[in-house]
Formats: sequence, C-alpha cells, structure tokens
Amino acid sequence: MDSFFRTLIHEAVGPFFVTLDDAPDIVIDVPNPADVRDLDVVVSLTDQLDILVGEDMADHLSDLHSDRPISELADLVDDIREHFGLLVPPTLGWGELIDELDKYGADIERDLMDIPNAPRLYDWVRDHRNTPWDQLFRLLSRMPEGGWYIAAIGSDVDRAEKMLELESKGEVPKPSSRPSLVGWTAEREKQTEMVETLRRIEHATWGASQKFKGKGGRPPKNLARPLTGRSRAEELRSFRDHDEIGAQVLGSRYKPLLA
Repeated sequence: MDSFFRTLIHEAVGPFFVTLDDAPDIVIDVPNPADVRDLDVVVSLTDQLDILVGEDMADHLSDLHSDRPISELADLVDDIREHFGLLVPPTLGWGELIDELDKYGADIERDLMDIPNAPRLYDWVRDHRNTPWDQLFRLLSRMPEGGWYIAAIGSDVDRAEKMLELESKGEVPKPSSRPSLVGWTAEREKQTEMVETLRRIEHATWGASQKFKGKGGRPPKNLARPLTGRSRAEELRSFRDHDEIGAQVLGSRYKPLLA
C-alpha cells in the first residue's frame, strides 16, 4: 500500500517542474517519504537536494547550476520544498508527521470535513507558508469526541502500549478519570443527574427485595464531574489552610501537603 503522505502530496500539487533557459523542463516527482524523514537530520544543500530529487538528478541539477551563483541552487531547493509542503518542518519532525498521516490520514481527513472552517489536508501542502504542519498537530489534540481520528487512535494497540510505557516513566500524565469540561453543558449535567437518580432507584429496589434481604451493598456514588478551576482553587486553599495550622501545631515535624 502506498504511503498516504506521498499520495496526499501527489494529489495536492503533483510534480515540480524545473525550467532553465531553453532546456526542456525537468520533472521532479514527489519525494519518497522514507527519504523525507532524513530532512530531520540533514542541513547541507547537497544532502537536501539528494533527498528531494534523488542522487542522480541532484548531480544533474548541480551540473546545470555549476556556472550560476550558489544562491540560485539554494532557491531551487527551497522552491521544491515549498511546492511539496516540506519547507517549514513540524516541531516533532518529518518522521512523526509521516507516521501520523500514514496511520490515520484518512480518518483525519474525514474529521476535518465536519469541523467548520477547518483547513483540508491539501491546504497544508498547497499553502504551506500560511498553514504550517504544527497547526495540524494542534488540531489533532482537539479532534471531535466520537470522531474517526479518536476512534482510530483509541483502537490502536501499539499506540496504547507506547502511552502506557511513557506513563510508567512519568513522561506523560495518566488520563484523567473525570470527563472534560469541553461539551459539559447544563443539559449534560441534567442527564447525568437523571442517571444517578435511576441508579439509586435501582439500588433501592433491589435492596428492598426479599431475595437479597437488604444485602444489596452500598448505594452507588455520584458520577464524576469535570474538574473546574474554581473547585481546584478551593481545594488548594483548603490545603494551604491545613498546612498553616499543621505548621503552627507541629512546627518542623509537620510535612506540608503542598510541598
């Protein structure tokens, strides 16, 4: 199966044409994604040209520019990179971008269609200077709940194993058990309260049954709510008050909660 990343660039802009004087146009095809990954580590002009067009074509272009200022060859490299959406590198690197698009590109593309005024994946290639790849990564962290991308990464076992490893090392925080504040409306709060009421009614019904003779267990707890800034501030205030009293009573023997 061909790389989604390469297919995206091919559909968005197609090949690049180099025109020099009266010579026939030189057609530059979409670079190989495996080679594009090396743009993360190379800096020299010749190495970049090798990655973008292949070593044989790079030698040919270098020969054609041998009598020209080196700045013209540098401009050509930038023009090729911009044409293929490769001029401004993402902070995470080209390898990370290619992996993300090759795995989930179709799902990302589908979700973007449902987001009002969101760019399309073609825009990151066609209007590369004004639509940098870092913007895509920011969007991926805010993709719609219940969408194709969230479903795809949620069912990816390899990704889950990597996240578990990072969490165990403390490099990323564990996911919160609380729901997000995003989308938590008054209507959703009422629906949650209704579910809690039904759970308590169910518990009471079973508890009153002669079959269980009152051994229905403890009443169900309320469902988790989003953690608001106000509730967190109130919690921190109570901790500070506790630390202040503890320090007054125990002095240096007291270990503060907010160390």
